[in-house]
Amino acid sequence: MFIHFDLQCDGKTQCKLHRVFRHKIKEWTDSGVVRRAVLTYHYNAPPTPDSLYVCLELPAIEDPAISEVGVSQEIVKRIPPKILECLDSVSQESRIKYAIKNYKAEIESNKSSHEQNGVSYYDGAPVEEIVRFASIGTEIAMEVLDLLEEDRAAWSQDSELSDFIFARLGRKLGSDYRRMDLALHFVCNPLGISGREGLVMIRHSGSPVLDTIKKGRGVRE
Repeated sequence: MFIHFDLQCDGKTQCKLHRVFRHKIKEWTDSGVVRRAVLTYHYNAPPTPDSLYVCLELPAIEDPAISEVGVSQEIVKRIPPKILECLDSVSQESRIKYAIKNYKAEIESNKSSHEQNGVSYYDGAPVEEIVRFASIGTEIAMEVLDLLEEDRAAWSQDSELSDFIFARLGRKLGSDYRRMDLALHFVCNPLGISGREGLVMIRHSGSPVLDTIKKGRGVRE
């Protein structure tokens, strides 16, 4: 089951917690507790409330028979203790609250709401595909941040970073994947690259995207 932990906090706190969960997700994935993850910032974009999305696919929990955004206490009890302990610890330390939701049901609800109003939601992609490109984008973003943090990145120009990202996306999604721009959103968001900067990076111009990433998202605090 893909569970969404919605940490309700401002942008500054999100930046701090993003780094914490990036390393925790790697630890949980390596140990088999988490299969896939989606990690995204949401702030200064009303009407969406400020919150950090920590969405984890937990193989130990099966999808419920009835798909609802809310999560039952029975499901909460099955969440691995180490994950809940981490959530409780960071929320208490940062004095914030968090909600627990069914991530796929939440996507389905948002998709239905948009389509009822005649608005396409992620280009009409089905829920499973949205989860797929969102988790792949997150995985690539985390790899970029890890390489920068460990001083193992070989990029000196934005074009080199762009080539790296698109090579990874092409390898995981297929070079002819038609929703590559949507997958790219889930790479750019954790890196702190805005839509405009992301487009600039794609076009290989001289915008200082690498500097934006290094300074903006706690690669070095």
